[in-house]
Amino acid sequence: MRTEIRNAFLAAGIAITAGHAALAQQDQASTAQSSNDSAYGCEVQTVDTYGVAEGVQYRYWMLDLQKAVKADDRKLIAEHMVSYPLNWNRHSGAVTINNSKDMLKSFDEIFTPQLKQRIARQNVKCLPGDDEGASVANGQLRFSKFASGKYFSADSFHITSVTEDGFNMAQKLPWE
Repeated sequence: MRTEIRNAFLAAGIAITAGHAALAQQDQASTAQSSNDSAYGCEVQTVDTYGVAEGVQYRYWMLDLQKAVKADDRKLIAEHMVSYPLNWNRHSGAVTINNSKDMLKSFDEIFTPQLKQRIARQNVKCLPGDDEGASVANGQLRFSKFASGKYFSADSFHITSVTEDGFNMAQKLPWE
C-alpha cells in the first residue's frame, strides 16, 4: 500500500512538474510572439506582423532599396522597384506616375535628398509594417509585396506610394 501511495505521489509530482514546464514554455512562446516587434527594441509594429519569414523578405528588399538609393541607381529603382501607377502625394495635389519613363523624369523631385537620407537611415530591424505593407519615414515611402500573376512573374516587392516631405493628407480635403 505504501508503495502504491508513494508511486501515486511520485506520478502526481511528475505531472505537476511537467505541467509547470509546459506552462513555462507556453508563457515564453506567447511572450516571444507578443514582443516580436520589440525583439530588436522597436517601438513600432514591424513587418514581422506578416510572420517571421515574410518579415525577413521585407527587410532584405529594404536593404536592396537602400543600396540602390546609395548608388543612385535610378534605372533599377524606376524599372524594377516601383509598382505603376505610382501615387505621388504632393502639396499641390496628387500626381500619378504611370511608368518608369515618367518616374525617371521626376526622380529628383520624388526622391529628394531628405527622402534618400531617411531611406538610408531606416533601421531595417525595426522596419514598420501594417495592413498596407511597409513604410519608411512615417509613411513617406510605402512598399508592399505583390503575388505573382498578371503583372509579376514571381512574388516581389514594389514601392506603392511616395508622399512629399511635410505633406499631411488632411491638409487638402476635397470638400474644403
